[in-house]
Amino acid sequence: MDDNDNLNPWLSFDFQKNMLTAMPENVKVLYGSYSFGNELKGYFPIYFFDFSLDKSLKEKNPVKRILGKLIRAKILIMGQIFSTGTNYPFNEYLRDQQFQKELHHFLQGVASRYKAKAILWKDFFSVSAALEQNGYFSFRYQPAMILKINNHWETMHDYEQSLSSKYRIRLLRARNKMKDIIWKTLNKEEIINSQVVLHQLYLGILSEATFKMATLPESYFLSMKEAFKEKYNLTAGYLDGKLVCFYSTLINGETLEANLAGFEEETNLKMQLYLNMLFLMVENAIKLKVGKLNFYRTAMEIKSSVGAVGRDTMVYIKPTSKWLAPLFPILIPWFSPQNLSWKARSPFKVKYS
Repeated sequence: MDDNDNLNPWLSFDFQKNMLTAMPENVKVLYGSYSFGNELKGYFPIYFFDFSLDKSLKEKNPVKRILGKLIRAKILIMGQIFSTGTNYPFNEYLRDQQFQKELHHFLQGVASRYKAKAILWKDFFSVSAALEQNGYFSFRYQPAMILKINNHWETMHDYEQSLSSKYRIRLLRARNKMKDIIWKTLNKEEIINSQVVLHQLYLGILSEATFKMATLPESYFLSMKEAFKEKYNLTAGYLDGKLVCFYSTLINGETLEANLAGFEEETNLKMQLYLNMLFLMVENAIKLKVGKLNFYRTAMEIKSSVGAVGRDTMVYIKPTSKWLAPLFPILIPWFSPQNLSWKARSPFKVKYS
């Protein structure tokens, strides 16, 4: 039995097995294990990311663009590259000084063996003293947008009634614009038949991203369905029989996690597809009776307009070479997209806020 299955689907054996065929071209994965005495406690993925700043960062500043072409390195990544959150099987042991000492010694050796220039940990919702004690430099990244599902929301109508008149009218207008869209949750065979179009819609959104770590392959959607089965749902929107948008979600305990989404830009402008998909995810979360909906990062303002609140995430990084250490506190904040300006919205009536 895989003990990790009971804790977090991102740490399950089925996920790790299926995602081996869905890795981005610039990402490779190894697996480490940890034990106490002769008792094997678990395993964890170790990602190697071939990082090229000019390919990852969409930058208008000409000086940054020039420097970006010079910054290339292999980075060892701890955490889950396919999701936002603290997905570590040994998170509870990081406070143990002996455990963390041996873990960081192990990671340093692996990084050296595979010529990684830095070790990066993602994502923490609070300060990690364990990493700071081991010489890691921290910086804040884009916040995770999380909507707490109110206990009084039994149906989507209850959610609508909790909105102020301005945002309730906005929801009704958006819903009216998408009335010609037919929504369907795809099964495994339908995902296989649609994965080329799904990938094209995903790439359309990705091309507009300020920062992208990697580009996922076409096989990603099928791998997710095979790994998570009924916990993973991909819902597609059709206009006159043509697939024009999709969104996907994963049930992770008491949280519904939004995964990838995609849409035709022109149709989105006419029918507010993205906003409507956010509302559909809210409706799904209410039906599932989960405690919260994690929309992940990006598009913070529109996600806040449906009630999500930004929660800062911390990323920790440490160079493997001592001579690089003084440069990190200077270069990372300068290039990092965490300071994107956005205005938080307050869509709820006062009694719900």
